[in-house]
Amino acid sequence: MFVFPWHNYGLNVPYTGKDYRLGLDLQWGIELDYKVDLEEVKKEEDYSNAKEQQIIEWLKSIIDKRVQTLNINDSVITSASYGWDQHIIVQIPLKGNDSFENKENIKKAKDAIGKVVKIEFKELRTEVTEEDKAERKTIAEAILKEVQNSAYDFSVAADKAELVYENIEVGSSALVSEIYGLTDETPKSNEIIETEGGFLILSELKEDKYEYIFINKSPSAWKPAADSKGRILNDKYFVNSSVQFNQAYQPMVELVFNDDGAEIFGELTTKLVGQQIAIFVGGELLTAPNVNEPILSGKAVITGQYTPEEAKKLSTNINTGVVPAPIFLTSEKTIDSKLGAKSLEKLIVAGIAGFVIIFFFLIAIYRAAGVMASISLFLYVMLVLSIIKALGIVLTLASIAGLILSIGMAIDANILIFERIKVELGKGHKMKEAAKTGFKKSWSAIWDSNVTGFIVAMILFIFGINLIKWFGLMLALWIMVSLFTAMYVSRVLVIFLADTFTDKWLFIGFKK
Repeated sequence: MFVFPWHNYGLNVPYTGKDYRLGLDLQWGIELDYKVDLEEVKKEEDYSNAKEQQIIEWLKSIIDKRVQTLNINDSVITSASYGWDQHIIVQIPLKGNDSFENKENIKKAKDAIGKVVKIEFKELRTEVTEEDKAERKTIAEAILKEVQNSAYDFSVAADKAELVYENIEVGSSALVSEIYGLTDETPKSNEIIETEGGFLILSELKEDKYEYIFINKSPSAWKPAADSKGRILNDKYFVNSSVQFNQAYQPMVELVFNDDGAEIFGELTTKLVGQQIAIFVGGELLTAPNVNEPILSGKAVITGQYTPEEAKKLSTNINTGVVPAPIFLTSEKTIDSKLGAKSLEKLIVAGIAGFVIIFFFLIAIYRAAGVMASISLFLYVMLVLSIIKALGIVLTLASIAGLILSIGMAIDANILIFERIKVELGKGHKMKEAAKTGFKKSWSAIWDSNVTGFIVAMILFIFGINLIKWFGLMLALWIMVSLFTAMYVSRVLVIFLADTFTDKWLFIGFKK
């Protein structure tokens, strides 16, 4: 977090400290762009745009929980639309997160988020049939088709294949001989290369290395757990997981299924008594408890020598797999600070200097009323800072731009009011009457200006891209706050002055 060094100037300023959140454009970090695969969702009968947005928000919540488990502070998770595609943007600041200063740990962050795919229940494979072996080549052909038709990089298709299919490895190497014993010096790219152990798909040589996908000829030791009707037990039939405690206060992880899931799970546990049933999330094995007895109620518990913390972690990891649509990483980029700490300090100093100049201008032109307007503007800034802290609003260049624009609108509102009061004083009205009438007659112009600005801001928020969305939202929020301070705080203060002062020039700079 950036903290302005007030102490260097011998100042103890309220509303300062470490609670302000800065966006990546004010510090530095990584931005991960995930595409949401909605193909299967769109095939459902109850599909709608509202359901699609519900899915996006659900995914954002799950990703947020996953990031929180990594002790990453101040991550920003937003959604974006590119044509018909829906994307989720994850911004992770690196400054101040010591555990995320190197490439290895950045990879851990990507892996953690990428695990949010789906939850799968599997049983041990007792034998490998000829059909299983033939299916592996079919899978290789399907992956090759995905690689050839993908609009994204080879790595995106590779990551998707690793998550969707079992017993598949993805990697990169500069030496062909290190890729599963391949010795051909000029291997073919984007084709299936059959080796002794499996099927290999290579990318074109880039940056002195090949990226590859290896589809093992043998399936994994685990196979999807399916009932006699062919229904595979997965996130579709799973409700949630939670931590419970038995009579001895030993922690347990409870699993809850829906009605169809209870039926499938009941049949599976009846068949697998004395055997293991494994839980995978995002292709990773989380746990493989033994089935002690048939479970027909739709609720099961996983027992063991868990600590409360371990049980909570397992339950959280299981819940993060309960998603209605998979996500795939499409791009990654490091965002450097556009300002830097020193430049940001200078920006704040410049902002303070600008406020001082505005205050002197208002006082010079409008005298005591200008003092009240300056106080109102100062209260506006304090209120904005309070809202930013209370709501945890992320400060970006866009949000700062929206704040600056709203301050200009707040100043403009005060000037309109004061000039209207001067007009009423010129008509011979008493100062208190002129003040009330000035506020009343300037209200429509101020209201129209702010409402128009608010509508434009909401249009930017609804239809704009990521950066514009944030600007629109912040502008809309600050407009509402500035409207409140201009019409209520300034009004109370100025009417109070009008009732106190007798000199029109000292009151508002009025000259006959």
